[in-house]
Amino acid sequence: MDAIWHHVAISVKDMENELRFYRDLLGFEVDWERENYTGEMYARVVGLPGATARVVMLKGYNARIELFKYHVPEGDECGPKRQCDFGLTHFAIMVKGIHEIYERLVKAGVHFNCPPQNLRPGVWATYMKDPEGVTIELVEYEE
Repeated sequence: MDAIWHHVAISVKDMENELRFYRDLLGFEVDWERENYTGEMYARVVGLPGATARVVMLKGYNARIELFKYHVPEGDECGPKRQCDFGLTHFAIMVKGIHEIYERLVKAGVHFNCPPQNLRPGVWATYMKDPEGVTIELVEYEE
């Protein structure tokens, strides 16, 4: 298969709050946005008859994050997920200056499990939560 990674998608309750986090705090940029993404082909792809959603594609750091705020159908709460539970548990962003980023985000009210930890020589990591509870790893590989 000739392929490259394109994006991670997150279904959200509050698009504006999530945009403030990913765009304003983490520095992603809006690549494109559709206020009412709908239609038969879209509904087929997502497997939701009659689906309508606001979709915002963010880009930055050689990655993309696609945020969905479904109007039809409305989403359900899934509850908190532990890292040992089955399925997707987190995604990671490789950074430079993890300690400074951690301090800046803590001051902005972001919840972390702990300060950056030295997992092995030259590797620092920590997990944080977005406003709706999605786990994001920050990891730094020292040169």
